[in-house]
Amino acid sequence: MSEKEEALQHLSEIKSALVDRNSFFPYNYNALVSWGVIGMFLTMVMPFVIKESVLQGTILTAIMMLVGFVVEGFLTKRVNEDYDIETCTKKQRFIATTFGIGTLFGLAMTALLAQAGVIIPIFAVWMFVCGMGDLSVGYVLNMKIFTLQAFIMIGASLLVLILSFFMGDLGNLDSAFFYFAQGLSFATVGLLPIMIARKLQKDS
Repeated sequence: MSEKEEALQHLSEIKSALVDRNSFFPYNYNALVSWGVIGMFLTMVMPFVIKESVLQGTILTAIMMLVGFVVEGFLTKRVNEDYDIETCTKKQRFIATTFGIGTLFGLAMTALLAQAGVIIPIFAVWMFVCGMGDLSVGYVLNMKIFTLQAFIMIGASLLVLILSFFMGDLGNLDSAFFYFAQGLSFATVGLLPIMIARKLQKDS
């Protein structure tokens, strides 16, 4: 074996060790921006669509979430190629799986609540799902900023749920409580991820 081949083999072993030990997590923060945009869009549009048609609103939500996963997958593939990684790392697979399961749960709860004419708590469902996903990110990557984001989302979700017990018509899209819950959702699942992405991009 030539010196060049030996060197390439050593590099390959080092790369494999890093990836296999799950100690490396390349990430394109533009994916976080795309999720923020999707969050803002769904917050503003989905309640009105699902109020008219549960099926159409659920499909719209599912399509937008799928767009988010496709964009993230494409950006992840590109950043992995920069590090000569052919497949996802263990951390990437775990986080993607966590968000995937959370999304399926969110879609099921969205359809169920909308079918019952309960629209406002849907905001709480998605803030909670996103918060739990970010909590897993913060834990796996040991990044306090994601953990903080998660607690803000989960806290906002619990606030909406608690207040829902004292409110009247949870399907009224003209109530002050609806606009309050919508504003919280817009800020936490929309603006907050974009702000965090910009900060992380600036710091990196």
